[in-house]
Amino acid sequence: MIYYNIPLRKKGNTLSEELEKITICKDCGLVLNKPQLDYNHQFHCPRCNALIYKYGQDYLTVLLFAITSIILFIPAIFLPLLSLEILDLKQTTTLVETLLIFFKNGYTAVSILITFIGIIVPLCMLILIMSILIPLKLGKSAKYVSKPLKFYEHLLEWQMGEIYMISIVVAIIKLQKMATLDIGMGFYFFLCFLLMMSLTMALFNPYDVWNENEIQK
Repeated sequence: MIYYNIPLRKKGNTLSEELEKITICKDCGLVLNKPQLDYNHQFHCPRCNALIYKYGQDYLTVLLFAITSIILFIPAIFLPLLSLEILDLKQTTTLVETLLIFFKNGYTAVSILITFIGIIVPLCMLILIMSILIPLKLGKSAKYVSKPLKFYEHLLEWQMGEIYMISIVVAIIKLQKMATLDIGMGFYFFLCFLLMMSLTMALFNPYDVWNENEIQK
């Protein structure tokens, strides 16, 4: 475990140069020097012991997880999600068909929200991770991927994969009380997609790329 000291202003440095070298503990507000690259340690606040920084997994591992997530996504939206049987009437739907049913029955806002949070945002984030890591693995500078990296950080606010997964399970439990319900392969692929996507997000730390950018200046 590494701690680092409260920074002191150096003569000759501008205010902007000094600000680039510091960070602030989100828990207690203590001003600290930014950590140096060290993939073997976590960085904690010396005052409250809150986690300041933890490096993510290596880029190749994250890239493989992102590619696997996208591969799982394809059968998740096209294979049957579930089959619902009520009074001898049976209907099998895919994820896309389920969203269209919501839309046609007047639940436009619900359909758009689910599509955005459950499909568009996760897929965009995975594509962004690939567009960030592939150039870096090919030897490009971290500055080369600054725009997709900023866009990825904005989308993090909309990443709700875990909540979405829990809501699906709760909905299925309620539906089982109303009708005969058979879960299709699309459901399992979609759960695997959400789990793999969440794991990819957990392993990828965008600040690792920003730190590389600082070193290359």
